[in-house]
Amino acid sequence: MKQYLKRSVPAVFFTNTAYFRALALGTVYLFLAITQLFTFEKFADVTVGYGMVGGDIVAALVAGLMPLLEVAALPYLLSMRLSSRARQVSKFAVIAAPSVWFAIGFYLTVVGKIGINSGLMGATLYTPVSWWIVIFAALFSWAALLVVRELPKRRGA
Repeated sequence: MKQYLKRSVPAVFFTNTAYFRALALGTVYLFLAITQLFTFEKFADVTVGYGMVGGDIVAALVAGLMPLLEVAALPYLLSMRLSSRARQVSKFAVIAAPSVWFAIGFYLTVVGKIGINSGLMGATLYTPVSWWIVIFAALFSWAALLVVRELPKRRGA
């Protein structure tokens, strides 16, 4: 297995364990984006259930924004070679995605929308709103901050 990893993963990844932590976090982002996009046509219906100010328009924006942020975070987490501007945008998305999930989860829990689908995994997997979503999003944000703080800019071949 170790030989397979050495052949398929760039050598620079073995110089710092932060690359592998970012890769693990990237798989979480990818999983969330795939589950949200798998039933994307129903995702706006889930966000309408939040009852946010602005109605259907805000619900559609949130439904489009969340997968976009999660996919935009992947180039940074996968340590792709990017221009400095694209790297900064992707780095922002790494922090913004779990922060927005924390805000949504906290809002829904405080307002008392307990039991509705949180939309964390889109309409694909039902994930009810409760304090667990707030705790998950807080830990998710913390992990994102740690990775952003530690991940070096990829150099070398």
